[in-house]
Amino acid sequence: MPAQLEVPALPIAYIQALQLLREPDAALEQLEAVATGDAAFTVTLLRLANSAQSSPVRRVSTARDAIVRLGLPQARRAIIGVTLRRAFRGTDGSLIDERELWRHLIAVGILAEAIASGGKDAGEGFTAGLLHDVGRLAMASDDPRRYAQVVQLARRGIGTDAAERHVFGMTHELWGVNLGRRWGFPDPVLDAISDHHDGHSSSVAWVVARSREFASRLGIGDGVLAADPPGGPDETGLLPVLRELGGRDGILLEVDRFSQVLRAA
Repeated sequence: MPAQLEVPALPIAYIQALQLLREPDAALEQLEAVATGDAAFTVTLLRLANSAQSSPVRRVSTARDAIVRLGLPQARRAIIGVTLRRAFRGTDGSLIDERELWRHLIAVGILAEAIASGGKDAGEGFTAGLLHDVGRLAMASDDPRRYAQVVQLARRGIGTDAAERHVFGMTHELWGVNLGRRWGFPDPVLDAISDHHDGHSSSVAWVVARSREFASRLGIGDGVLAADPPGGPDETGLLPVLRELGGRDGILLEVDRFSQVLRAA
């Protein structure tokens, strides 16, 4: 029998933030209204806008100015990232490497956005990548003791999905789709959640599945299993769009920057 898991009840500010998933072209005023609904959104936007990477001429002090400096797409990504970060209680006791899980989510988001750039899925790439493992995050947060059993089995060589079915009666893909439907995720994001290992169900799922492979080649694990050590030629160079991100070093730098900002949220 599937284990009973809880769908977290979200504050209104986070519900409003998740509505941005259906509005990839949200206007400045919409983003500002959401950002000022919770202090964590404003603080995160200000940290990003005033960071050295943003090369500020002067420090900004309002959410609106931060959004203008960052640009609407990056501000939207930051707000959704903070929502995901704060929606769960953390994974203490689950044996998941939470820092590596977040690096994985962010890396897949960045890579998915780059791979989808210029195509019809460009607006969904980052959010689909960031949210694809929401089921794992939710399961480990809601019942860390049980998820620790999953991690132990997976690290003994049992497939993670098989271990989740054994312990929970369901996989993180299934629970992630259930959660995403309850929270109103758009269909392309649900496709990526349900099929991020194979990527056969839709173009967005394919982009996320390939991005997971590239993240692993960069040496980023998924929080349950470590990635193989990176070695040999930089395989991200096979894709021109990834070269534009600065290759392996550039991508890892951006992953760590965004990860640090979200950890502080």
